[in-house]
Amino acid sequence: MNLVFIVSSPTGVGKTTICNMETQRNKSIGRVVTHTTRKARKNEKHGRDYYFVTKEEFEKGLKRGEFVEYAVVHGNYYGTSKKALNEVLEKGKDALLAIDVQGAKNVMNQLDNVVSIFMLPPSFDDWLSRIKKDNVRNDVENRLKTALYEFGSALNFDFCIVNDEIEKTLNRLESIIESQHNKMSFVKPERMELIERLKKETIKYLKE
Repeated sequence: MNLVFIVSSPTGVGKTTICNMETQRNKSIGRVVTHTTRKARKNEKHGRDYYFVTKEEFEKGLKRGEFVEYAVVHGNYYGTSKKALNEVLEKGKDALLAIDVQGAKNVMNQLDNVVSIFMLPPSFDDWLSRIKKDNVRNDVENRLKTALYEFGSALNFDFCIVNDEIEKTLNRLESIIESQHNKMSFVKPERMELIERLKKETIKYLKE
């Protein structure tokens, strides 16, 4: 079974960067590019970081039922299209989503094959420094207020990791991905089939 891995965090923690790096080094994972109505930031590319669309285009997609999830964050739409998600899964890959807490909740409520990961900064000072370095993100107070709500949702996630050093964070993420492919709730049909075969062979051997 191909799984959907969600990485979510408050603003400025680095979820998008980590997910991009993970898909570059792990070819069994495909990054699901989400849609947004906000303007592209410096060095962001359409189709790589986000699909940048107008509010009108996004709302038309909503009416047509094209999104698995969507949310309004700081006045902008963010959402994951069914097409983008299915394109990854149909390639036989696990899907990796870097989305906000609202969107994560919506995906968890709709899909069964989801593993959710909440990402934290190592400290407040480090986190605040990251936010302030991005000159485009000048509404620091509103972003921190949103983060207070998002921190309260951390216990709803399956895992929680700290993004202190990139290499360590990637290793933590990969250990979660690897472990979930052996979780009984995801592999039950295949494992039960193997168990039944082993039982039959064991009984046969004992009789002989």
